[in-house]
Amino acid sequence: MPRQSKDYYAILGVPRDASQEEIKKAYRKLIKEWHPDLHPENKKEAEEKFKEIQEAYEVLSDPQKRAMYDRFGYIGEPAYEQPTGGTTFEDIFKDFESFFGRDIFDIFFGERGAEERQQARRRPGEDISVTVEISFADAITGKQVPIEYDRYEKCEHCNGTGVEPGSGYQTCPRCRGSGVIREERRSVFGIFVSTTTCTTCGGTGKVVKERCHYCGGTGRVKRRYRTVVDIPPGVSDGTRIRIDGAGNAGYNGGGYGALYVTVHVKPDRRFKRQDDDILTEIDIDYVQALLGTTVRIDLPTGDSTMLKIPPLTQPGTVFRLKGLGFYSPRTGRRGDLLVTVNVKFPEKLSAKEEQLLKEIAKIKDFDV
Repeated sequence: MPRQSKDYYAILGVPRDASQEEIKKAYRKLIKEWHPDLHPENKKEAEEKFKEIQEAYEVLSDPQKRAMYDRFGYIGEPAYEQPTGGTTFEDIFKDFESFFGRDIFDIFFGERGAEERQQARRRPGEDISVTVEISFADAITGKQVPIEYDRYEKCEHCNGTGVEPGSGYQTCPRCRGSGVIREERRSVFGIFVSTTTCTTCGGTGKVVKERCHYCGGTGRVKRRYRTVVDIPPGVSDGTRIRIDGAGNAGYNGGGYGALYVTVHVKPDRRFKRQDDDILTEIDIDYVQALLGTTVRIDLPTGDSTMLKIPPLTQPGTVFRLKGLGFYSPRTGRRGDLLVTVNVKFPEKLSAKEEQLLKEIAKIKDFDV
C-alpha cells in the first residue's frame, strides 16, 4: 500500500530551502523537547512525535535522501514502524544502546558526528626530568651547572619526517586516502553512519613508502645531550627549573619537549636556612661575654665579616647582620645573617683566675 507522504520540513519547522545547519539546529531542539521521559503524562504522543522528528531528520540530513524526498514526496519504505509483539519504545532505546554501546544522545549530540574528521597533528616530544646537587654556598650566589643526559633528537638523515629520503608517501590502503573509516550500522531507527580516524595513517590519508633506515621511521634518534643549567641566586632545595626545548624531539616535525631540573641543596653543618635568612652559631668565652669583644664570622661563601659583641652579652643572644642572607626574587632584597652566641665556661681554672674571681666575689659580697 502506498505510503502517505509526510511534510518533513513542517515536522522540523524549517523552510524547504533550509541549510543543513538550520536543519540540525531545529532537530536538536525538538528531539530534546519531545523526549518521552519529559512527558510522563502524555508519553504515547511524545513517543510518536519523537519518532516522527527522528524520521524527518534522517531524510533531510542526507543529501541523497532529501533530493529524492523533494522530488517524489517520500523516501523508500517507512523508516519507523511501531514494534510488534509487545515491544515498547523504551525497548527500542535499550536495543539501540546495546547495539551501539552508547546512549542515543551521545550518538546524536556527541563529538562523533560524521562531519567531523580528526587531522593528524604534530606532537611535541616528551619532557625530561633530571636532578642536580649544589652546595649551600652555590644556593646563595647562584651557579652555572653543566649536565648531560640521554634524549631523543631529530633524525638528521630524514629531517625528522621518518621517511627515507627520495621515498615519499603513498595513499593509505586502508582508508584509500580519505583519512577516515566509515561504518554503517542498521537499527530500528534506520541506517547510522559513524566516522572514525584511520589508525593506519593517523588521519592523513598517506602512509610512508619506505621508512628512514637510520631512525626506523620514528623521525628521531637517541643521543647524549650536554647543556648548562643556570641556577639563580637564592634557589631553595627542591626548586624545579623548566628549560624549554631541552627535552625529547617531537613526532611528525613537532617541537622539543621541556627539561625539568630539580635542584637539591646539600646541607651545611655550620649554617641553616630560614626563609631568606641564614642561621649560624658561635662560641665565645665567658670573659668575652662579660667584657665584650669583636669576633670574626665566617660566611658560607668563604668570605667573612666582623661582629662586635657588647659587654655583658647573655647566652643565647641573637645578632642580626643585615643583607648577608639569601637573595629573594620576590622582594628583590637579601635576607639577613642571624648569629646566636653561645657562652662557654672553662672546665678548670688556673690559680690566678680563681684568685681574681674570688676578689670579684668579695666585691659582690658573695660567699664562696
